[in-house]
Amino acid sequence: MDLLKKFLNDELPLAFVWLILGLFAGLVYAIEMLGLDGSMTLLSPERARSLHISQMLYGFFPLMLSLLPFALFEKEGILSETAIGHLRRYFVVWNLFLLFMSMALLFGNIRGLPFYDFPYQLNFLLAFSGLFYLLALLDALRRYEKRPLWVNVSLVAVIAAPIALVILMNPQYGQVEKTLIGPHGDNTLGMSFTLIPIYYLLIKLVTTQEFKPRWHWLWIIPLVGYVISLVIRNFLHNLSYNEEWFFQYLTLLYLPLLWVWLRDAGVSFNTNPYLILSIWAFVFVDVEGNFLFIPEIRALIHRNDLVVGHAHIAMGLGVAFMALAILHHLLPALFRRVYAIAWTVLMALMALALTIAGVLEARGEGGAIEPFLEIRALIGALLVGIIVWITVERLKFKLDSPLKLYHVSGFLSDAGGGVILILAGAALFPLLGFHFSGTYEYIVFAFMIGTGLAHWYGIHHDSHRFAEFTASVRAVCTSVFVALYLAGTLDGIALLVALYDAGFALVYWLFLRGKH
Repeated sequence: MDLLKKFLNDELPLAFVWLILGLFAGLVYAIEMLGLDGSMTLLSPERARSLHISQMLYGFFPLMLSLLPFALFEKEGILSETAIGHLRRYFVVWNLFLLFMSMALLFGNIRGLPFYDFPYQLNFLLAFSGLFYLLALLDALRRYEKRPLWVNVSLVAVIAAPIALVILMNPQYGQVEKTLIGPHGDNTLGMSFTLIPIYYLLIKLVTTQEFKPRWHWLWIIPLVGYVISLVIRNFLHNLSYNEEWFFQYLTLLYLPLLWVWLRDAGVSFNTNPYLILSIWAFVFVDVEGNFLFIPEIRALIHRNDLVVGHAHIAMGLGVAFMALAILHHLLPALFRRVYAIAWTVLMALMALALTIAGVLEARGEGGAIEPFLEIRALIGALLVGIIVWITVERLKFKLDSPLKLYHVSGFLSDAGGGVILILAGAALFPLLGFHFSGTYEYIVFAFMIGTGLAHWYGIHHDSHRFAEFTASVRAVCTSVFVALYLAGTLDGIALLVALYDAGFALVYWLFLRGKH
């Protein structure tokens, strides 16, 4: 697995940034629900929630999940450097999308939707990334003498996905806004169906024996049902409650199908704990979802047709562990079994706490829900801690020279400080007695992050060249800030920034420049 393993190692640091950002936004939202006032920061409750959900749906997990066909290609010995090159370009464009999406949501450019809140135009950037993914896929496909069925299915899906993305997400004629109200059991059927071929490919990836799927009628019947539901909803009439319940009920056919596949493939918890836990989460959510569709039970436990822990199990365990199953297969030493168990226990406790809180709030019996929200926040902090710990394990390096220490200090102060100031500068500046206009300051904060990233590269490559570059940039910025301060255009913050940058540059030029 050398090609894909090396590629994954290169891409993991940035991918972890998106995962940590998404989890941190969820933690901030959880704390805000307990009374924290985030109105003076970019992570106000509605923005924090939107960023959290969007990063979970479009960030780390889908990126890692997209590696699945290429892990299979490598297992079958047909993955090439050319395909990896196209895959790198795909990651570049997708990462740009995540950057643009995150900034758009932080600065309040949201659509008010529960799941697809970022500006619609960014879907075209996603579609563009799909072109490179298609090129990578085609390079691998041409190396088959006879393409297997799963390969042809993957090809059709990749060609159709960008087109479907741009159409379905359109705010005028797309399907997103049409299915926001009500239980939408037919959509649940459709979303569940998309997971079945992924589970098939994951089982095929991790098994050590020949695997041929059987009992195809168990996925064909739900697929036909989903198509019928789309025809009824879009061309005949809105689906009734019982009709939606019937279509959701078809998802139960997936349960024996997955059991047969796992048994035939000989896949167990020891083979890949993340995959087994993902399937167990899928089974739990499937059964729970159909149970909650009973009108009397739904009316009893929640007034808005939602038990809030349901989605956390579905996404936080079911879909997330699909992606982590691939990473465990490729990098078992980093994504160990203990993390799978710890993550599962924490997510289950969070879902339980949120469900109890939802039931108490919906029944209006005066039960205090704050303790359960506190549990949610505490578990969120622990989940962030697990990912930060794994990230630190991946980023370990030797701090064996004063120049490396210099670069680490620059990265933490500039990149870390820049992120903090972007998120909370509007609250911090007045506390320090400085004026905050909310315009040019954000550009300065972004520039700080850029300088910090230059220090990051200096830790790993050509330390003196990057130190010279950052010192020169700091000197130019210092001269401009001093000039603006002396002209009375900027207040004391300009002098403070100038002193900081000048000091950092002089440390290198006076004490570290000639040392190797």
